[in-house]
Amino acid sequence: MRKANFVAALLFLALTLYVVAVTFTFKKFKNVPIGPEFFPRWLALGLGICALVLLYQSVKHYDKREAPTLSLRDKGMQRLLIGVAVVIAYVFLWKSLGFLVMTPLLLFALMFLLEVRDYKVMILISLLTSVGIFLAFKLILGIEMPLGFLSGVMDF
Repeated sequence: MRKANFVAALLFLALTLYVVAVTFTFKKFKNVPIGPEFFPRWLALGLGICALVLLYQSVKHYDKREAPTLSLRDKGMQRLLIGVAVVIAYVFLWKSLGFLVMTPLLLFALMFLLEVRDYKVMILISLLTSVGIFLAFKLILGIEMPLGFLSGVMDF
C-alpha cells in the first residue's frame, strides 16, 4: 500500500497546485468581500495538507500489506461509479435546469445510493439543504446561483 499511497499523494498534490492556480484566474468582483475563488482555494489547500500527511506516512511508515483489488462486480464499486455518473450529470445540467431543481435531485440520488430508504427524510433533507445553501449564497455571500428555467419565475 505504500506505493499506492505515495502515488495518490503526488496526484493529489498536483491537483492541489492546479486548482489553486486556476482560482487565481477567477473574475474579481468589486464590493464582494468573498469572491468565487475563496472556497475552491481553501478546499484545495485542505486537500494539499491531507496529501502531504499521506505522503509523509507513506515514506515514514513502511507497510508490506497488499492493497485490496478493485472489482466492478463489487456492489460498493458499482454504487461509486453510479454516484460519479450522477455528479457528472449534475454538473452538465446545473446551469440549464438550475440549482434549486438539480441539487435536491442530486442529494436524493446520492442518499438512495447510500441505501437510505426513509423517503420522507430523504425528500425533506434534499429540499431543506438545497434551499438553505441557496439562501446562504444569495443573502450572506451575495453570490447568484443559476436558476435555469426558473430565472423568469423567481426574481428576488
